[in-house]
Amino acid sequence: MKLTRLELVAFAKEQKRVFDVVRLVDVSLTVQYEIADNGDLIESPYQCYTVWNKSQRCENCVSAKAYALKGKLTKFEFVNNEIFFVVSIYTEVEDTAYMLEMVEKVNDDTLFGTYGKDTFIEAIETHNKKLYMDALTGAYNRLYYSEQLQSLSKIKALVMIDADNFKAINDTYGHAAGDFVLREIVQTIIKNTRASDAVIRMGGDEFMLILQEIPYEKLADKLEYIRRKIAEIHNKEYPNLQVTVSIGAAYAETGVTDLSDAADKMLYKAKERKNTVITEKFQ
Repeated sequence: MKLTRLELVAFAKEQKRVFDVVRLVDVSLTVQYEIADNGDLIESPYQCYTVWNKSQRCENCVSAKAYALKGKLTKFEFVNNEIFFVVSIYTEVEDTAYMLEMVEKVNDDTLFGTYGKDTFIEAIETHNKKLYMDALTGAYNRLYYSEQLQSLSKIKALVMIDADNFKAINDTYGHAAGDFVLREIVQTIIKNTRASDAVIRMGGDEFMLILQEIPYEKLADKLEYIRRKIAEIHNKEYPNLQVTVSIGAAYAETGVTDLSDAADKMLYKAKERKNTVITEKFQ
């Protein structure tokens, strides 16, 4: 949908007859804007997810998915046992892309059938977790990256992480030890990154780390610290088990849509040495 600012004002006023909240969202920066009567966009001091009482990007961000499709999607959102219906529409306002979000509180209990509101909320939340979470490690899965993150601009750093000699670990110590290694790698990364960062299991023993706000000068130190912490992983049942990772990272100061190919090349270089970090800055 393409609108001038005046057309946006008229459209927003019409939608406010039905919806409790009508706002524009920049999904890359998680910034929300109110639409003034004169067409000005007023940036909120709060991130878009704070309206849902969350401290980080929504696990199932319908606007990110609709942004990737350049289309319209809907979902239910839950806050303090209340249910909200969200409509998200890809919108270009004078050639700048936003997501137009419209939110309505759902008060009709008949919508939830004989099972009631609580069961309905639990079912949707369980579905979201199964949809986007890797059951073994607790990381996000590849589908989460492709639907929620891949199309976003302004990602500063994309990091690829690969467990060294993982096949040998499985062959020597068994798959239980291999599963332990994968879980511990993910938990170590999560413990040493922010809630706003995302850890994704891309498959097997390969992981991706998305960092949206980090200076390049601090990137290598951050990743080197994670590498050292992973090397400290131990298990009393397997005293001789050594866990190391190779890490490759691509960084763009202005942010680009996809750094994955560049990060893969850095990872390939790191894997030639093993147990090392290689970063590179791209324009």
